[in-house]
Formats: sequence, structure tokens, C-alpha cells
Amino acid sequence: MTASKGTVPHLRVVVAVTAFVLTGFGIVSAYVLGWTEDAVTKGNVIGTWQNFALLAVGFWIGSSSAGKAKEDPQPAPRDARAAATAVADAATSEAASISGEPL
Repeated sequence: MTASKGTVPHLRVVVAVTAFVLTGFGIVSAYVLGWTEDAVTKGNVIGTWQNFALLAVGFWIGSSSAGKAKEDPQPAPRDARAAATAVADAATSEAASISGEPL
């Protein structure tokens, strides 16, 4: 069976492994937060859950905006210098739009 365009191959396997990992880490987290006295380990566990949350939000934003991408992307520059110039121009434009300053 081949995956059609727009689907995740082996979705059940991905979801099952993800659920297993999160469940296992949840059990370890409950033990660390409930029955240990090591503040550093507790902080690391909390930080890891924060990273999971940020990753989930980033994935959600990325996957929802991916469907809105243009069908025909701009052609790639021909050489490295042109690519670097294009990236620098895009960064300058983005920084100017964020700061509200004219280019």
C-alpha cells in the first residue's frame, strides 16, 4: 500500500509510538514530581514538558499553515550568492515589517 499525496505513511504506528513515549514519560514524571526530593531533576522534567508543549504548538501551526502554501513556489536562485542575497533581503524585509520602519 502506498501513501497518497497529503497522508502520513504508517499513521497508526506513529500515533502508537508517540502515545507510548508520552505515557512512559508521564509515569516517570509523576514519580519524579511526586516522590523525589531532587529539585534539579524536577526542574528538568517540567522543562521537558514545556518543550513538548512548544513542539506541539509549533507542529500545529506549521501543519495548519502548510495547507495555505502557494502551489507554485518561487524558483530557486541559480547560485549560492544569489541564494544568500535572497535570504538577506527576505530577513531585512521581515525585520522592517516587525519593527515598523521603512526599508
